[in-house]
Amino acid sequence: MSRLHGRVACITGASSGLGRAMALAFAAEGAFVVCSDLQPQARGISQETETATHDLIVKQGGKAIFVTTNVKDEDQVAALITDTVKEYGRLDM
Repeated sequence: MSRLHGRVACITGASSGLGRAMALAFAAEGAFVVCSDLQPQARGISQETETATHDLIVKQGGKAIFVTTNVKDEDQVAALITDTVKEYGRLDM
């Protein structure tokens, strides 16, 4: 069994860079992932980010959703948590 099997993780900045790497790693360990960022896909020409992180996790057999979130906006962060609990029933990390 994977180390994070069945856990629910919210990852901010999940569209690119470290956030994307964390989301993919958490999913590979069995977590249900809520990817959040300003947009689902990073802007730019990188082939790495051609597919949105949450779509890539689902294609690889994991469970993931995307929630648009600006972490500078308290209401959007609250909505992120609400959406996570609504989708998965809880938030573990």
